[in-house]
Amino acid sequence: MRIIAKKRQEIADLLFASASDNTTARQLQRGASNGELQRLAPGIYVQAGIPSEEVAALVKRNWQKIAAKLAPEAVVSHKSAIKSGIHKDDIITLSHPTIYNKKIRLPGLNFVMVKGPSSLQGDMSLPEHTLFWASRPRAILENLGKKSRSRMGRDEIENLLIDILNASGEVKLNEIRDSAKLLAPLLSMEKELAILQTMIGALLGTHARGKLKTKQGQLVAMGKPIDKIRQERMQILAAYLRTIPLPAIKDVASGGLAKSHSAFIESYFSNYVEGTKFDIHEAQEIALMDKIVHSRPKDSHDVLGVFHLALDSPTRNAPPPPGDAFLNTLQQWHEQLMRQRPEVNPGQLKSEVNYAGTTKFVDPGMVRGTFEACSELALSIPEGLARAMFYGFLVSDIHPFDDGNGRISRLLMNAELSRIGLCRVIIPTLFHLQYVDCVKQLTHNNDPAGYVKAIALMAQWSSQFDYSDLPKLILNLIKTNALEESPIRYKLMNVDGSNIKVV
Repeated sequence: MRIIAKKRQEIADLLFASASDNTTARQLQRGASNGELQRLAPGIYVQAGIPSEEVAALVKRNWQKIAAKLAPEAVVSHKSAIKSGIHKDDIITLSHPTIYNKKIRLPGLNFVMVKGPSSLQGDMSLPEHTLFWASRPRAILENLGKKSRSRMGRDEIENLLIDILNASGEVKLNEIRDSAKLLAPLLSMEKELAILQTMIGALLGTHARGKLKTKQGQLVAMGKPIDKIRQERMQILAAYLRTIPLPAIKDVASGGLAKSHSAFIESYFSNYVEGTKFDIHEAQEIALMDKIVHSRPKDSHDVLGVFHLALDSPTRNAPPPPGDAFLNTLQQWHEQLMRQRPEVNPGQLKSEVNYAGTTKFVDPGMVRGTFEACSELALSIPEGLARAMFYGFLVSDIHPFDDGNGRISRLLMNAELSRIGLCRVIIPTLFHLQYVDCVKQLTHNNDPAGYVKAIALMAQWSSQFDYSDLPKLILNLIKTNALEESPIRYKLMNVDGSNIKVV
């Protein structure tokens, strides 16, 4: 069987029978009959003999594709819509108007089907699948009721509303209430709507009177609480940046093809180090020819998102204004960058604490206040590379979003450089681990020296290239080992073949 033989030569993957391709469907059925394939669910197969834990991992990685196969036009809903998909107990909840009141068990994952309408206003489409993601107002209504394996319950929703109020203010709660009012009749959830309206009304009223008693509620009552540890760290960085001499490197790709090529290379590396890995020539077609890789549409849009934001240099005409306006701008960038990934809440500030290894980032309730205080501090730092470094670390250290923080931090740093005609900083794959080590030194030890040296070094390195000639540019990047991943086996070089300085 040709289709099965081909799969044997590849990393084990799931196989899907297509309703429009009877030949493939029959081949897969025969493969299951003769023991070459294992049937997981109607139309879904995997090679026989794969260890059960690997099959479970495959199922979890491909759960959106599986969900679209099991229940086309279904909506990721209830707890799953708020908890970014898979619950900690390995459950995905899907709403569907005709496929419901059933549980579909697969290795490592259970799909719980509940009755509910398909896509409603505000629900987000997953374009590579016939699948939708419930909007936040819809998901909040769906979770208001008796707590269950698929429903969070009133207490958790109240905490979520407090987090949203902390992070995004009273306007966002009012928007949720208004949207829920329109959705409730379509969901037959008028009772849940009444509960939600009471909760939001009480929360806003208590907020105004400053009488919230819980730890989270006290943060609300404080208005815009600040993470004092982060604020002190940013003050240390700012003081260092005010005194350290830094180069002012003129932009070598300020217009024309050079600007487009520079934006592409920036997007390629910024995504690659975050795990969105393409061959550089494949990434070139995505960014410069708008060619989506059909098997990886979300990853393709990640590349396009950074490319367009890098090309536009959104803060070119003025520095980011401190306070809410600054953070709102970043939310707009995040929405543009992550719009194909509804599971990470594009454009929304995080509502749960996030971590990187042992590093805990700013509590959601302190994000807005910390940004306001520290973005005002940025204006006390000299324009140019110094202030750009500050902006880059500010986003990195606060981590205001569920995902995409590294890409947003580098875009903000470079937007500040482009604003005054300086060369943008590209951090190649081979240097990324060293860069991360320097960031950790600042995060854990309040020592900014390594971070500042690393960015300054990459500013010099990035300015060496001729961005107008893309084939030559790619060859020079290869020549410098920039595309390599192992700093043990390779050293990052200058274009002329000399070694770069060690940070």
